[in-house]
Amino acid sequence: MNLKKAILLRSWIAFLLVLGFAVAIFIQIFKLQVYQSDKYKKISLAQSTKWRSVQASRGNIFSDDGSLLATSIPKYEIRMDTKVDGMTNDYFFKKIDSLALLLSIEFRDKTYPEWRQYIVAARNRGERYLLLKKDVDYTTAKNMGKWPIFSLGKYKGGFIKMEQFKREIPFGELARRTIGYTNQSGIKIGLEGAYDSMLSGTVGKRLEQRLYGGVWKPIDDNKEIDPKNGFDVYTTIDINIQDVAQNALKKCLIANQADHGSVILMEVKTGAVKAIANLKRNQNNECYEAENYAINEFSDPGSTFKLLSALALIEDGYVNLNDSIDIEWGETKFGPLKMVDAHESLYKYVTFQYAFEHSSNVGIAKTVQKHYKNNPDKFLAHAFNLGLHESLDFDIKSTRFPKLKNTKDKTWSGTSLPFMSIGYELEISSLQILAFYNAIANQGEMIKPFIVKEIKDYGKSIYKNKPVILNKKICKPETIKVLKQLLEGVVENGTATNLKALDYKVAGKTGTAQIATNGSGYNKSSHKASFVGYFPANNPQYTCIVVINAPTAGVYYGGLVAGPVFKEVADKVYSTNLSFHKPLVQTSLTSVPSVKNGNRTDIKNVLNQLQISSKTLSDIAETEWVRTNYDVKSINLLELKTQADLVPNVIGMGAKDAVYLLENRGLKVIISGAGSVVQQSIPAQSKIIKGSTVYLKLSL
Repeated sequence: MNLKKAILLRSWIAFLLVLGFAVAIFIQIFKLQVYQSDKYKKISLAQSTKWRSVQASRGNIFSDDGSLLATSIPKYEIRMDTKVDGMTNDYFFKKIDSLALLLSIEFRDKTYPEWRQYIVAARNRGERYLLLKKDVDYTTAKNMGKWPIFSLGKYKGGFIKMEQFKREIPFGELARRTIGYTNQSGIKIGLEGAYDSMLSGTVGKRLEQRLYGGVWKPIDDNKEIDPKNGFDVYTTIDINIQDVAQNALKKCLIANQADHGSVILMEVKTGAVKAIANLKRNQNNECYEAENYAINEFSDPGSTFKLLSALALIEDGYVNLNDSIDIEWGETKFGPLKMVDAHESLYKYVTFQYAFEHSSNVGIAKTVQKHYKNNPDKFLAHAFNLGLHESLDFDIKSTRFPKLKNTKDKTWSGTSLPFMSIGYELEISSLQILAFYNAIANQGEMIKPFIVKEIKDYGKSIYKNKPVILNKKICKPETIKVLKQLLEGVVENGTATNLKALDYKVAGKTGTAQIATNGSGYNKSSHKASFVGYFPANNPQYTCIVVINAPTAGVYYGGLVAGPVFKEVADKVYSTNLSFHKPLVQTSLTSVPSVKNGNRTDIKNVLNQLQISSKTLSDIAETEWVRTNYDVKSINLLELKTQADLVPNVIGMGAKDAVYLLENRGLKVIISGAGSVVQQSIPAQSKIIKGSTVYLKLSL
């Protein structure tokens, strides 16, 4: 076989092989299209469709009076099926101009020609799920459904409206950290986090198809499992008091150049938290809620803890208020550590009451050391009895825990007892201190603080919070009586006298503590100023704690820094709570107003409008002009004679009536002063000379 034939044979063999392969492919395609199309359509649909979650509307959070603290606002994503089967080309191009114009007017991000080009190009590409706009409000989305093309609905006009929910906080930063938030990273803060399972509701399911570009489109509205909206949470927060607390705290942080602070106000009898504010200040004097310090910050309470020392000493019968204590002029040593009083002492010996009222570290520590040195567990038992070693089961859970050491603790030393007695070497929260002081105000009954009072499902109550007693009796009634006397004395005579001259009586304790550093003792130049107390002291209704961290403007004492914030919050509560005010006492004697001499008809009309009785002493007093005098319940109208040719007596009249009378008789009038006429230059009953000038002097 020659070379030419060999090449030709190989070419035919290659051709036949390719032809056979092509025929085989064609046969296989034919089988797939005709005999197996339904099978593979189902496989394709299964791979491109999926049951996807439908977001539920998150429940609302309300204040005590029903004001919205947090709510979910429906927002809509508007899309368009540009190739919907029920829309012809003729209809589309007839109406597209009107639709594009309305879109440009409503959203203003594209011009009318740009909107038209955008939609027409999408129709030419066969877009079935064209995004038009995100975050559209309910009213706008509803109105869009009436626009040209869209008015035909989803299946003829291609109008697709996807509901989503956006969380809104109507009061902005007010109680923001307490309200809290949840996010996709799993972080849960505040009430939003604590009650997430109840607020979030139950998600629904919807069958959707995956389109080009990873976009998912709902397939059939009938194939949906509706979501169940979340429950509503009703809190105890009084939005007006919360506003005052937050603003007072902000002013304090700025005025004292402090790092951060917190305020809590609580009802004595119930434990309901009415306000809770937490703010941090930056270098630009901007204040924001960085952390819930009132609940999450566990630190040395300082002198506010001295109330526990007083409770232990009095309850165990070790001291009386008049017992004398050698405070060594306010400076002593416990082992190698020196302890000094925050305020320079004028005395070497003071009573226990004086030591407490003036917050003497030396006085309290020496007394505790004297009586509990050989049995410190007896002292600590009082703190454990109050539950200060455990976190409060509050609605908003803390991520940290209190630290209250005992004698078996590896850090316990010979100086632990005296320093613990004045609020050091332990870590507790502001909320715990508040609950302790509240127990004193509540006659020894310790109540658990709470902030959620009720949970509702579409208005139907499914949970109601009731006051929970943590400790029915923290100490004897006699001890409570003495402790109240001490707390009132702090305000009357001690470190909080700036809260003394109020319309209501306050009882409480100041605190000024050095701030602990990380494992290296205490920073002597950085302090925590606090005040905790209750009001009115004679019938306690509210307990409040204010803590200000690291004030740097030169003043750091609790009474001077935290006290004014306490006062501003308490003033607001006192002024708006009618139960604090005595009812007006009506007496049998009713006073009547002063009435000037003048026109009888005018006077009687005014008195009748004011429902004040007026009467005349005789019939002849029913004249046009009268003078007045008074008895207990009424105003007497007496005759005032006037003649056309004589100067009238205008003494006791107002300027209006006096000028009217005199000028009607041809006299000129010049007035000085204000009030009633007390002097006229031309005597009454003088003969009138027309054109003469009368000078009138008025006085109040």
